[in-house]
Amino acid sequence: MKKVDYEHFSRFLMPHSPAARGEELYFCVKRADMEENRYFSDLWLWKGGAAKRLTSSGDVNGFWLTEAGVVFSALRGKRDKERAEAGEPLTVLQLLPYDGGEARELCRLDCAVTALRFAGEGRFFFTADCSRDWDAALAQAQGDAKAAAEALKRSRAECRVIDELPFWFNGRGFVNGCRSRLGVYENGAHRFLTGENTDVSLGGLSPDGKKLSFTASDWTGSAPIGDRLCLLDTDTLEIEDVTVREGAQHYWSLPLGGGRLAALVNTMDKYGINENPKLFLREGGAWRLVLGDGAHCFGSSVGSDVKADSGFCGDARERAGELFFLDTQGGETQLLAVDEESGKARALAGHGLNISSACLWREGFAACAMRGASGVELMYIGPDGSENVLTEFNSGICEEYEYSAPEALNFVNSQGREIAGWVIRPAGFEPGKKYPAILDIHGGPKTVYGSCYFHEMQLWASRGFAVLFCNPTGGDGGGDEFADIRGQYGRQDFADLMQFVDTALKRCDFIDAERLGVTGGSYGGFMTNWVIGHTDRFRCAASQRSISNWVSFRNSADIGWYFAEDQVGGEPWTGLEKIWGQSPLAFADRVTTPTLFIHSEEDYRCPLSEGIQMFYALRQRGVESRMCIFKGENHELSRSGRPQNRVRRLREITEWMERHLK
Repeated sequence: MKKVDYEHFSRFLMPHSPAARGEELYFCVKRADMEENRYFSDLWLWKGGAAKRLTSSGDVNGFWLTEAGVVFSALRGKRDKERAEAGEPLTVLQLLPYDGGEARELCRLDCAVTALRFAGEGRFFFTADCSRDWDAALAQAQGDAKAAAEALKRSRAECRVIDELPFWFNGRGFVNGCRSRLGVYENGAHRFLTGENTDVSLGGLSPDGKKLSFTASDWTGSAPIGDRLCLLDTDTLEIEDVTVREGAQHYWSLPLGGGRLAALVNTMDKYGINENPKLFLREGGAWRLVLGDGAHCFGSSVGSDVKADSGFCGDARERAGELFFLDTQGGETQLLAVDEESGKARALAGHGLNISSACLWREGFAACAMRGASGVELMYIGPDGSENVLTEFNSGICEEYEYSAPEALNFVNSQGREIAGWVIRPAGFEPGKKYPAILDIHGGPKTVYGSCYFHEMQLWASRGFAVLFCNPTGGDGGGDEFADIRGQYGRQDFADLMQFVDTALKRCDFIDAERLGVTGGSYGGFMTNWVIGHTDRFRCAASQRSISNWVSFRNSADIGWYFAEDQVGGEPWTGLEKIWGQSPLAFADRVTTPTLFIHSEEDYRCPLSEGIQMFYALRQRGVESRMCIFKGENHELSRSGRPQNRVRRLREITEWMERHLK
């Protein structure tokens, strides 16, 4: 069998976002193209036991099923593409009839539409990214969009003016003066229903199409942490405030039959911004708590670098008095059913699955999910949890390439809690031989690892490394109390990781204790920085998109001003000692471990300065260090960065490990 190589992730097809129409399933399939150094995504149809591609343009990333056909957003004309590239906001919706034929233009809007909810033929509600700077430039150019785009481009090339927080956002760039506004399209034209200072996120549409839910936050200066929950009457366009709790975060909402409304809300009662949401139901104008035990995150947070989406509660649906969600438990994603009356929750599927998106279909569900070495496939999950795989997009890969299955390596930590862990043996494993090992630390911290395919880990196994990974305290899938490490970063989580390594060395006699490496990204990068300042047991390290200094992170990251205060327990002006004490940079003078730093130039979640500070400290103190800064990339480099840059990133890390561990 062939060994996994650096480009292996590009061989996977990644189905996502299924939607049902009778016996038919529509979904998108995404793939990485190494030669063109980009991603392609097309619309597919599963019908009568077979899947076929409906588009070949590679530009369909989402779609909506309407009475007339499948609607998707795509710029097909040369002039439209030129306008968009020049900076003009433009959305062109295409309609593909169910009975076949070519897609035709349905309508166009001179704004950047981000989400849609259709409410009858030729009428829909939408959100669009709107810019105060664009509105001013267009007014100055007297409605000439081309002239406005050129003027705005010249102005931004000279100077960026910022006067609010956040002024930049990961994956979007500078967002100063930008809001997501609610609008309606009808009678061939669109208009906005919310003001220029209101940020909106669409919820769901009621079964009769009469009510639309959405969240809204009105702000200037600094964005609030909480938001309002609203209901729009789609006939009168009147908006009703139905907020569950003032100051809370309303994650998801869905109008149900009989005037009822379901919502998932983080009330932040006890565990702050990472608290698991509670499920509420509104009946007769009053809210009641349905489920709030803190045990469910109502989404999928299992990591993988060969899937296209990660489902949250937007995938929830109602049937026969139950609401259905994705939910992370341990290292797997379950389908969760919650009884609307009793609040009783039951798991319908899981057992090692990583479900990234799902919809109601037949008596059960259509899901895009992965298990073990297989990539994501479209499958049917019955009401009893039975599985029937409907596609074979990635089956040939599993048969052609060598795969090292993760082996469970669970242990009980110092707090009496069982921690899930795994070890991957090197490809071509030989009993009696000693191998170097890499500890890979997940991000978040409120995410998890599972037993599903992870390209970087399989690449390292193919090159002769054992790979260790676990879900320490602070991660998802174990309830609120387990996830809560506020003000204690680097304490129990670090202890769990070190105990896990000790456990691996005791149980896996093939691992060479003198040849250990450590790596991780985001929170995993923070923890890598922390590890090298608190132990010298690792011969080398690779810190990716990390945090090194909570003070600078607090005052530069897109989420810094509220995330840092919540997670490390204070502000620099009143709690500097506590914040600095949880900053890896405070311990940089202890580091002797050769360390590689990987960071992206446009990472606004963990800004570039975080990696630079740690590199600077080590380099100045004579510790072997190297830093790779990826231009044009952001915090998502390892998962959705340009394919060639993903290869370069992985090559840099792997060669660093090989240089120091072999």
